[in-house]
Amino acid sequence: MTSVSVVGKPYTMHNLFLFAVMGYIICLPAQFDFGGAFRIAPSDLFLMLGLFAAGFHLKLDRRIFSSWHWGMLFIFVLASFVSIWRNGFITQYALLQKDIGFILLLLTYIMLVQAVDSWERLYKMLRFFLISVLLLNGVALFAFFSGVKVPFMVQDGRLSGMLIDPNAYGGLLVTAFAIHIMTSGEKIKLLRGWVSILATISLAGGIMMTFSRSSWIGLFLVLLTLLITKPSRLLKIGMGFGVAFIALLLYKGTAYLNVLESMSSRPSQIQSRLDIIDKAVDWIAQSPLLGIGLGSYNYELLIIIHNTPIWFLTEFGLLGLIVYGGFMIWFFIVGIRSYRAADPIHRPIIMALLLSHAAMIGLSMGIEALFQRYWWFMMAMNGACIRLTDKNLKGEMPYRTQHVERSTGRKLRQRAEQPQ
Repeated sequence: MTSVSVVGKPYTMHNLFLFAVMGYIICLPAQFDFGGAFRIAPSDLFLMLGLFAAGFHLKLDRRIFSSWHWGMLFIFVLASFVSIWRNGFITQYALLQKDIGFILLLLTYIMLVQAVDSWERLYKMLRFFLISVLLLNGVALFAFFSGVKVPFMVQDGRLSGMLIDPNAYGGLLVTAFAIHIMTSGEKIKLLRGWVSILATISLAGGIMMTFSRSSWIGLFLVLLTLLITKPSRLLKIGMGFGVAFIALLLYKGTAYLNVLESMSSRPSQIQSRLDIIDKAVDWIAQSPLLGIGLGSYNYELLIIIHNTPIWFLTEFGLLGLIVYGGFMIWFFIVGIRSYRAADPIHRPIIMALLLSHAAMIGLSMGIEALFQRYWWFMMAMNGACIRLTDKNLKGEMPYRTQHVERSTGRKLRQRAEQPQ
């Protein structure tokens, strides 16, 4: 098996690179809030370590870094200049959180894709992600049911994990749920036995307890897709949510049903979101093509729009929305291409990544989801699949591994041995 070793770097730097990548993935479900002033994500520290280990050897492969990626970078630069032209300056929030933050996400995407040199590596990275999410979700559920105050885990009666925001945490759980449920009944499983059963129940309970309507939209898209492609999985999902719901009522009592109803509806929040969109529509009418500039909405009203497409249309204009839409669609196109080219045994994991992407688009209807690191992890794994299924890939032949052979219980021939 050839390695994706950081080209031209010593073996120890290659190991450091892979260590940084795995550390990044494990820490994805966590960040620390310091009094609301700023937040630090441990994953970013591993990103810096990974970039240091890679040096100048990160590769831009046109198959996984398209013109849409460059287009996204362009519209962020353009929106920044629009903000300077409109306001006379660009806010620190827009420059640091949006511009530099987006560049870091692009570098993250490149780093993660480059780390995937085989199907074995891809499965391992996704398995570590699932286990990390399950461990932290277990702590969050413990804090929720026991009443023990664990920092960051519960916000205003809603499960928020270490992502602080219940909506962002709900998106994380739905993403993990899509990956888990799509691979749980296949030959290559990310989780096995009682761990798989426990994962279904705990993730279902966590998704419910976030009371995040945005993540529920994402979950609905996952269920709708499964209804069409894998209807048998819906029974397992129903059992998972049923067990979680019964456990909730047994612990909290039937009186908690009133709490569930009020937390799920929250009409005042719905009205607040509608007011935010109404104001955004006014500004869209003023500058429909290029928008009002990056960070302008937050500067004017000290709030964010809580809807990714509306945010793009407001601050980036119609041009920005078109580029954003093309960027999102590109991952579906790449995923479908790799799905068709992949061996049947690997197709479930590609479908799982497509499901997670659809779930995140659903989540983006309720929050500005583009800067969620775990979404970029899923996009990177989606992009990596096209490298693993591209028959014309030169210098790397990472199609079969001993680990996959052990997982399936049968000997699989190397793709490199097949006639081209």
